[in-house]
Amino acid sequence: MSDDRLERVRARMVEHGVDVLVLRPSSNLRYLARSVRHGFLVITPDGPPAHVPDASPLIPAGSRVAVDPQMLAHELLSIQERLGPQTLFASAEPLLAALRMRKSGAEIAALERAAVAADRAVASAAELSWSGATEREMARLLRRLLLEAGHDEVTLVTVAAGEHSADPYHRPTERTINPGDAVLVNIGGRYEDYCSDIARMFVVAEPPEDFEAMYSVVLAVHGAACEAVRPGVTAAEIDEVCRDAIAASGYGSFFAHRTGHGVGLDQFEPPYLSPGDRTVIEPGMTMSIQPAIYLPGLYGARIEDVVVCTDVGARRLNQSPRLLIVTDR
Repeated sequence: MSDDRLERVRARMVEHGVDVLVLRPSSNLRYLARSVRHGFLVITPDGPPAHVPDASPLIPAGSRVAVDPQMLAHELLSIQERLGPQTLFASAEPLLAALRMRKSGAEIAALERAAVAADRAVASAAELSWSGATEREMARLLRRLLLEAGHDEVTLVTVAAGEHSADPYHRPTERTINPGDAVLVNIGGRYEDYCSDIARMFVVAEPPEDFEAMYSVVLAVHGAACEAVRPGVTAAEIDEVCRDAIAASGYGSFFAHRTGHGVGLDQFEPPYLSPGDRTVIEPGMTMSIQPAIYLPGLYGARIEDVVVCTDVGARRLNQSPRLLIVTDR
C-alpha cells in the first residue's frame, strides 16, 4: 500500500469528520492498495489498515462511516443491520474523488501508454476491410486490435455506421457497412490498470453529402475545447466553450452529451465536463475531450482524445491523426 496515498486519505478523513473508511474490491481499493482483493479494506485515522472478510466488527457503533461508492447494496445493508441506526453512513466519493482526480507523474505516464496503445489500434483499424462487414463484425475485430496493442481488458467498443452514427449511445448491430457510410468508432480499454478512450470517424469510399463540412466543425471545436483546458478554469467553463462553439456553427441543438469526463483507473470518473460541474481544473487532472454533432436519420461525428492539464494548458495523450479516415476497402 502506498504510504503517501494512505496519509493523504487519512488527512481527508479528518477533514470530512470520518471515523472509518470502508472500501470493497473496486478502483478505489486499487488506488490505495495497488491491487484488488476479496473482502473489505477498513481504514481509520490511525492504526494499520485491515483487510478483512467482514468489516462490521472493526466499526465502532455510533461512528461516522464513509463507504466505497462502488459498494453493493447488499454489502452495505448487511453492515448497517449489524451496527444499528446510531451509526452514520455516507458515500466516500467526496473524500476520494479529490485525491484521485489529480494524477501523479507515474499515473500520467501509465495513461499515456494506454493512449499510445489505443492509437495503435486505430491505425490498425484503418487497414481493415470495412465495406460489406457488419457493425458487430468490425466491433469484434476492434476488440482484438485493442488486445493486440497491449490492453489487458476491453471496456468500450462502439461501431456506428450511417444513420446509427447519429445515436451517441449506439451499440453495434448486424447493419452492413456500405460505401458512402460515415462510421463512428469509439474504443477503449484498460492498460496496466489505467484506461484509454478514443473516438475517430471513418468513411467508406466517399463521404456522405455535406458530411465533411460538419466534420470540420467538430474538428475545430475539439481544438478549441482542448485549448480551454488550463489551471483555474472550471469543468463547466470548458463545456461552455465547446457548447458555444457548436451553437455558433448552427448545430447547437445537435450536441447531445457532455464535453468530456475524467479518465484514470475508471473510464468514467470526475471531473465531468458538463454544465453543472464546478470542479476547478488543476495540473495533473486527466480528462476526455469529445465534442460531437448528431443529425438524426443522417449521420453524426465525434472526436475524442484524452488530455492532461499541465501548468500551461492541455497536453493531448492521444496522437492519432484527427483528420477524417477514408478507407477504400
